[in-house]
Amino acid sequence: MKILAIATDNFEFYYEAVRELKQRNIPFISLSLSDPIPPNVDVVLTTKQEAEGIEFRNVVAVGDEIRKGVRKALSMISGKSSYQKMIVGVDPGVEPGVVLVGDGKVIETHHASSPEDVRNKVDSFIEGYEFQRMTIRIGHGDRTNRNRTIKSLEGLAVRIEIVNEEGTTKLTESPDIEAAKKIALTEGELAFGDYGVNATEGEMKEMQRRSRIRSGDLTISKDLAKKVVEGDLRMKEAITKQKKKEKNKDLDDE
Repeated sequence: MKILAIATDNFEFYYEAVRELKQRNIPFISLSLSDPIPPNVDVVLTTKQEAEGIEFRNVVAVGDEIRKGVRKALSMISGKSSYQKMIVGVDPGVEPGVVLVGDGKVIETHHASSPEDVRNKVDSFIEGYEFQRMTIRIGHGDRTNRNRTIKSLEGLAVRIEIVNEEGTTKLTESPDIEAAKKIALTEGELAFGDYGVNATEGEMKEMQRRSRIRSGDLTISKDLAKKVVEGDLRMKEAITKQKKKEKNKDLDDE
């Protein structure tokens, strides 16, 4: 079995590299620069500064972008210098589940912080891996967040498909990740036409409810709730604006 080794005396680098590997459930061993490299190690991950002192056939020297270095090391471990087909599965929502599948194998799983953050995940996949083609598959449910996600992906030279996600929800600790996996492995219909983002009454009321929970007792206005739902404003910003509005109203009443 091929094994990845982290060889470094840089604690900060070690901490970040370990976090990246543990998120992917990738086994590894830890070495200091003075340790001999075991014969079962196939790839060594280290810093650019320390790489010069390591004599080994497969060394991945990492600069500021640790995640990119980890991806390169994992590609080397799997013997995949390039993938024929990469698929990104997205379970739409306020914090979408995102899964990357390379040639039929799940490579990475993530939770995006917002529908727009899916674009950042996809950009990092494109920068971090070599592949022939990419398809992004998005679940058809949660229309508003689905459309926000599609809108964020404008300009990318990739195929985008809408997948019927009925039956994708599972009773697991991360149902959105499991749903994203199934979405990634299910063929959908090509997304084309207008995917406008228009908040519904129910979504605005739900966002107002969340604002009360987030702030403690403050309810943002319907107009602010609409902007949050449609991705034009973050909840924190909406609450700040509402507080400022109510403060000014109190001053005017004095």
